[in-house]
Amino acid sequence: MSQQAAYLLREFLQSTNWSTWDNHYASFTHPTRQLLDFSVPTGLHLSTSSRPTLGLTPGLTLSSLLSYLFTSAPLFPTSTRRSAVGAQRIRFKDVVQSFPLGSVPARPELREDALPTWSGGERVDRAADYLLYGRLYAPTPRLDALYVHRFAPTLQALVSLITVPSPAPAPTLSWESPDPSELELKLQQDTGRWSAEYSYAVGDGMWGLRGLYNFGRSGAPGGGAGLGVGEEPPVALEGGVGGGGEVPAEQDEGGSDGDTPGGLKGRWSAGGEIYFSAQERSAGVSTGVRFVTVPESAGGPAQPPTYATATLNPIMGQVQAGYAVQVGRDASLASRFDFNLYSYDADLTVGGEWFYRRAPPPVAPLPLSPPPSTRTTPSSPQDTVLGVLKVRASTSSMVALLWEGRLGDFLVSAGLVADLRQATLSRGRRSPISSVGMSLSYWA
Repeated sequence: MSQQAAYLLREFLQSTNWSTWDNHYASFTHPTRQLLDFSVPTGLHLSTSSRPTLGLTPGLTLSSLLSYLFTSAPLFPTSTRRSAVGAQRIRFKDVVQSFPLGSVPARPELREDALPTWSGGERVDRAADYLLYGRLYAPTPRLDALYVHRFAPTLQALVSLITVPSPAPAPTLSWESPDPSELELKLQQDTGRWSAEYSYAVGDGMWGLRGLYNFGRSGAPGGGAGLGVGEEPPVALEGGVGGGGEVPAEQDEGGSDGDTPGGLKGRWSAGGEIYFSAQERSAGVSTGVRFVTVPESAGGPAQPPTYATATLNPIMGQVQAGYAVQVGRDASLASRFDFNLYSYDADLTVGGEWFYRRAPPPVAPLPLSPPPSTRTTPSSPQDTVLGVLKVRASTSSMVALLWEGRLGDFLVSAGLVADLRQATLSRGRRSPISSVGMSLSYWA
């Protein structure tokens, strides 16, 4: 999925009041992955897209990738053009992969335009919200597709498809598919207190079940969508993870859900997943716990948004511990430790990001009665972000550096990946840089 498609999908989930990530086990380690697993472009990529209507977004890339996205929920038009002002100019932090700000889990609700109505004493249900996304890798016949359908306030279905049809398939066994296609069906349930995901992959007959349970109190219904698109977290981190600076009624009455020895106040979550395929005769299981700070509660001190996770895969013997924290308004750090109980292989990865802004203009004293023509509207804090610098390093000698920013009407990403071990083993005869790339995006 392209950068804009991921942004629009997140915007669709937020506009329909569905949890984007923080209440699903599939994104259990999302904060550390956002800071440590950023992708660096290889080669040169150029993409452009436009939004002729509030629900349709076609796109095209330099490598002949054709994409389209249509939603039933109107999405506010945003653009990367310098001429776009106010809410029409896309917020930089919303389109780049960065440290996420979550919220107190809450029961999702339908948006106002999708709520049922009453006519003549009978209930009239409105059309459910849906999203349709497709991407064609022209001139090859490969097609990626995604369909999202909202059945109920707490129930949502996803259908994803990756197909590469072959014009002349080779002979295969009767139970094997001639085309390397993959169709996956998912049913998600989110009540705020707990969430579940049921999945089935048609290609290998893989059944899956994921679950997540949140301990402690939950937020008010409809308040679990997280920070909306275009919203800015508090400057001094007074709002904690929720970013709103206010405490839900349920949370304020009883104080925090749990404390760590260091004094952080937050809540705990636990989850797990299990997969089984009779066709492939394989299975998988994992479990994990997570601690996350919540918005300022019960008159406690302001605390930075912090995530600490620990996961275990007993079959593979893989143990992972992650930690991510926002140390300032524009700086975040993360670390992750992987260890295998069977092979004793270990890897430590550290990284971070730093957003830099343009210096605010000096504020001149206004006259007592300025003429109407000289009145100006102060720019919002979102307009001051110029770019972000990301870095990642691990004990496996892999180093990655990425810069993302604005260049005229384009969003630009440029970075490199280096393997210091190659340079060491070759005694300097080989360059440690393994890949360099740049990506430019224009959204009309």
